Amino acid sequence: MYELLPYIWILFMVGLIGATITVAMMGRPKKAPKKAPVQAVEVAADPLAESEPVLDFGDELAQMDKK
Repeated sequence: MYELLPYIWILFMVGLIGATITVAMMGRPKKAPKKAPVQAVEVAADPLAESEPVLDFGDELAQMDKK
């Protein structure tokens, strides 16, 4: 029995790693279903809603220049 102990331990560790990988794969979010293309007739109420955010570092750069 003691001769099999290292093999049982290795099997236990491989099972533990396999279970961790399986749980992580099952817990991932599923792909969102593809939606039908929206017609271009809809107009956004806020024109900035679809634009990319703009980062403004002007104040930080001005403070860095003063130092």
